[in-house]
Amino acid sequence: MVMINKSLIDLEASEDSQKAIFKHLAQIAFDEGRIADIDGVENGLKDREMEATTGFGKGIAIPHTKSKYVKEPTIIVLRNNQEIEWNSLDGKPVNMFINLLVPDGKSNIHLKMLAKLSRQLMHKEFTTILKEGSEGQILEAIQNVLNS
Repeated sequence: MVMINKSLIDLEASEDSQKAIFKHLAQIAFDEGRIADIDGVENGLKDREMEATTGFGKGIAIPHTKSKYVKEPTIIVLRNNQEIEWNSLDGKPVNMFINLLVPDGKSNIHLKMLAKLSRQLMHKEFTTILKEGSEGQILEAIQNVLNS
């Protein structure tokens, strides 16, 4: 199962709100055939964010949802050209998003993905690639994390 490919990476987004980010992420997933319903996934992301922030700090958030509308485990990377208020743990806005989408019934795969990715956010090399790297560099870095 391929969770991420270059079509799931957008480094030139220009959204102005959390809601617009959720819609953008869901649209990418829909366009790539990864989800069945944009609104359902968008609402799942919003509901999860209301439980607790997914803003980890350093300008990076990992919004995620487990939903019946998700067809296969998916990772989407979005770099936004402006910072968005996200209620992050460090109190700073976010412009880099790693989105995790997991189908209902896929046990704890999202927790494993989330744990692996969030651990990498402690490493400057990884965050620098996310913030400054090309699609290919980001794809390689995330695949390396998932395969570790």
